[in-house]
Amino acid sequence: MATTPETHTCADAALGLENATRGVRAPDHDVFDTLRARCASETWPSSAVDCFATMAEGDLGRCSVALPDKHRESLFAVLSGGEPTRAGLEITRARLASLQVGVSECDQFVRAVATTLTCEAMPLDTRVQLGNETADFWSLPTDRLSAADRQRIASACGESLASLQQQAVGYGCMP
Repeated sequence: MATTPETHTCADAALGLENATRGVRAPDHDVFDTLRARCASETWPSSAVDCFATMAEGDLGRCSVALPDKHRESLFAVLSGGEPTRAGLEITRARLASLQVGVSECDQFVRAVATTLTCEAMPLDTRVQLGNETADFWSLPTDRLSAADRQRIASACGESLASLQQQAVGYGCMP
């Protein structure tokens, strides 16, 4: 007898999000009611609802890619509470996980930023700012660039990667 997959509700998704982000949010920052309402009003896709309902700590990036961009940003705003907190850092990492620039040097730079965000020696607000600036800047379309423009961007990303690596070494984040 075949089994049918369990259908999760917005309440399940909100509960999963609340539980899986508890360790990175401020203790008094309750998100259940707000996220349940957003899920319903924004009509989150069932794939996102199912992922959030069953997510574990650290799955925010994996699950959030199932949301349309505007709903993902709305979710992140609720979770962060607007502060450079651990939740803000996890949200920034989730934003970077879903980011594909389409220029290999730039994608390498984005991955290096995501790795650098795990360095506890770097101040939290610096890491959140670095991640957010990277996500905001590189979430621009690059598919219509000329070959010359792609080469200039690749060069800029290579320089940015070298600068990031120097900064990370300065904090003791890289050997």
